[in-house]
Amino acid sequence: MNTFERTWLDLSLTKLEEVLPYPKADLMRQYETDETMWSVEQIEDLVFCLFSFSVTARMKQLVLLVYDDQKRIIADAGACHAGVNAFLEDTEIYDYLSEENDWMYLEHYVLSNTMFPDLPYPFCGTGRKTEEQGEVLLYTNAYVSRAFRRRGIFRTLLETMKDHALRNASGIRTVYTVMSMDPDIACYGPDTVNEPYYYNFEQDEPIRLRNAEIARKVGLAPLRLEPDHPEEETDGTKLWFCVGKELCEIIEL
Repeated sequence: MNTFERTWLDLSLTKLEEVLPYPKADLMRQYETDETMWSVEQIEDLVFCLFSFSVTARMKQLVLLVYDDQKRIIADAGACHAGVNAFLEDTEIYDYLSEENDWMYLEHYVLSNTMFPDLPYPFCGTGRKTEEQGEVLLYTNAYVSRAFRRRGIFRTLLETMKDHALRNASGIRTVYTVMSMDPDIACYGPDTVNEPYYYNFEQDEPIRLRNAEIARKVGLAPLRLEPDHPEEETDGTKLWFCVGKELCEIIEL
């Protein structure tokens, strides 16, 4: 790890220190000795800083922060990453995602039922093993500040996360992706607001229709769980997702 990389990792961990499950110092010590757990790359005037940590024995959380030349976070993404066999078989992963929030549970459900429809759900409850191979990315968030859109940053976010998921892979590997298509809600950066978000069909559905077109352009298929207009008292934020399946060939250089 060189000085440039250490500076950006330290800054990122400091910004998120209050929400990280491990002390910043412990993570930095891990990153000093294991370079597969992070990556720092400058692309034009932006710095992409990715780091990961375990949330279960067989699943990691990936966090990607993108900084401008003023060290402001102008884009971010987060995802849970696991091998397909762990994703399907591991009760600890199922329990973690189910307890995390409704979105993560539904992403687990959506990916299992769209990509592996012949398996019972949840498969981990059967006690059986699977021969399925590949990598799973369940996105917790992905956002680009409005002033920085139309620069291909969203596509780069997804590519960076996928590259990290494949960092230890070889040969041909399948990457399965699922993401909630909730309306744009900034977690960090200049677009962040302190007001709580409440779902509104008239305001939010046009945004999700636009996001569905963006999803198609990056190879993801929009999926709506319920086709009807949600009732006013229901939470329509959990209706829309997008899923992807990509066959990747890892070439050793």
